[in-house]
Amino acid sequence: MNYLRVIIYMCIFGVFIFSQISFAETDEKVPFLINNGKCPDSKNLGRVESNKGLIINALNTIIPEVYKSDNYEGWKVETISHLSESPHLEDYYAMAKNYCGEEIADNSWFVELLFPQYLPAYDASHRQIFVTKNKQGQWFAWFRFH
Repeated sequence: MNYLRVIIYMCIFGVFIFSQISFAETDEKVPFLINNGKCPDSKNLGRVESNKGLIINALNTIIPEVYKSDNYEGWKVETISHLSESPHLEDYYAMAKNYCGEEIADNSWFVELLFPQYLPAYDASHRQIFVTKNKQGQWFAWFRFH
């Protein structure tokens, strides 16, 4: 009877280990990157200044593009900050830095949006994107978390 128990535990352990190994494979595309799974080209990035007003104006174009399959109408900006100063810095900034490098992360903004029609569900109503701009001065989102 003990042998059967050991065999069952080994099978469960094997399934657990295999699923973790396949989950951790690094040749997969990052699921949250918007541009066909690619990071922005750091050579084509413009200087990101501290003017939140410019970003808010650009969001009027960015949001319909990023959330085209969702009902994006009536969105509101909950939080907007440099990514390196974002809330939960260890999460969002670390994700950006891990996926696309420090230069991209340092030249990006964190934007948290509220879609009130999906309240009270927090994850459905709060969406996070990372935005930056190119050398031509065009703002674009490169990462969509929700």
